Amino acid sequence: MKRREMTPSKAGDKYVGPGRLLQSSELRGWSSLAEFRLHESGHTDGFVQPVTEFSMVFRGEGLMRRRASGETHTTHAGPGVIWLCSAGPQTDWLKLEHGALEVLHLYLRPDAWLDYATERGLQGAGAAARSLHFTVTDPLLEQIGCAIFAEMQTETAAGSLLVESLCGSLYARLLQSHSKSPLDIADRLSSIGKLDPRRLGRVLEYIHAHLGEALDIRGMASTANLSRFHFSRAFKASTGQTPYQYVSAKRLARAKVLLAQNLSLAEIALALNFSTQANFTRAFRREFGITPGRYREQQSR
Repeated sequence: MKRREMTPSKAGDKYVGPGRLLQSSELRGWSSLAEFRLHESGHTDGFVQPVTEFSMVFRGEGLMRRRASGETHTTHAGPGVIWLCSAGPQTDWLKLEHGALEVLHLYLRPDAWLDYATERGLQGAGAAARSLHFTVTDPLLEQIGCAIFAEMQTETAAGSLLVESLCGSLYARLLQSHSKSPLDIADRLSSIGKLDPRRLGRVLEYIHAHLGEALDIRGMASTANLSRFHFSRAFKASTGQTPYQYVSAKRLARAKVLLAQNLSLAEIALALNFSTQANFTRAFRREFGITPGRYREQQSR
């Protein structure tokens, strides 16, 4: 059988059987691509898995069969069922029988495991990532999947940071609990303290100077001269907020200032790095209980 090769950005192209793409994070600037797909009964030809993939069923039921490495795996799929596909192996075919499924697919960055291992001084993370169990049930992974799905449905003021943080938690959980060569990483995180005042000051200045851009943990951590994973914990210890919570609050506070300057809602959405005006309006209303337009009217009286 001819193998279909795919680039990481086209990881979802293997799903050429019955069904359709319902939603994608492609325009959100996330570090990992997410797709929400409807899969209907049918057959998908063989392919090489380009990146590690986390897939979680949200709605529907069906019988999923997968042929890989000389073995056929059968899963009675329903809400909460999770599949983990390591990068690299050949899948001979996929087949969904007797049903339809709505599934969140998260295609993890190819260098994510190397970054994670290097920044935490771990050995063997790459091998552990290549030996994930295929089907799992895990309430924590389910919570992470639900949080990523919620961000897809309703964009928040700093969603890319939220998803980046959630993916970090996902890596840790997969390596610690769902690999055939699990890593013991919990005790390596306990010694992280607060940022010293000078580092914290540099980070806050950096955030305020880039509120209208696609902020990520890597840039903030670099400003503090820390690894991404150490930085996130130290930032929360220092401010009482995660980077996502802090940036979200600051962006929405700036939105109030820009509304007083009579900028259009589209201009404000663009200035604060929202993908659309509608998403900005929803995030503002969710935070303050009032639409941006209505808030401006009240302030102008």
